Amino acid sequence: MLGSEPRRGGSRMPTTLLLILGLVAVVIVYTIARIIRLNRLSEQQWERVDKSKLREWEDDD
Repeated sequence: MLGSEPRRGGSRMPTTLLLILGLVAVVIVYTIARIIRLNRLSEQQWERVDKSKLREWEDDD
């Protein structure tokens, strides 16, 4: 019958899809790790600031 033969290379798409999903997962994990690292660095820098030299000002609207 027409169309009853299994397609060749049919397993290629799931492999490619898994590769793409894996790559996306790696990028997401890297981005989250970088955000956490930069946030910690920012907190450390804020702790080192001489807060006695800070002053408040009025925002002009």
